[in-house]
Amino acid sequence: MIEESGVVMAFDYGLRNIGIAIGQNITKSASTFYAVKAKEGKPDWIKLDSIVEEWKPNLFIVGDPFNMDGTKSEFQKRISKFSSELKKRYEVRVHMMDERLTTKEAIERIKIESNGLKGSANKHSISAQIILEDWFRSEG
Repeated sequence: MIEESGVVMAFDYGLRNIGIAIGQNITKSASTFYAVKAKEGKPDWIKLDSIVEEWKPNLFIVGDPFNMDGTKSEFQKRISKFSSELKKRYEVRVHMMDERLTTKEAIERIKIESNGLKGSANKHSISAQIILEDWFRSEG
């Protein structure tokens, strides 16, 4: 559990984009804010530094991509490295959260919000929002 007024930052990690959502524990609400570019999974650390400095989160939630049958995915090695780098770089606790089907749900939300039209909403930041909402429901 985090401090009552703690800010929580969630990540949907990808090789080209890393979605970020911000939430806070009092209302247990999550909002999409950012998608940081990445090159082969390496984030734009300068951009991420400025986001973390602005929000000063007490906890990071990182999406953990299990296979649909619950087994570990090959991608989890990259997620683990990213999570370790976050913890070391910012000295903020990291919690992993199952993210199965979040991208599918994010695409559905984009379709609904845009009335079926192609919108400018970022599926990565929406996926991060879903990860954070799931965490608030289950543990936050």
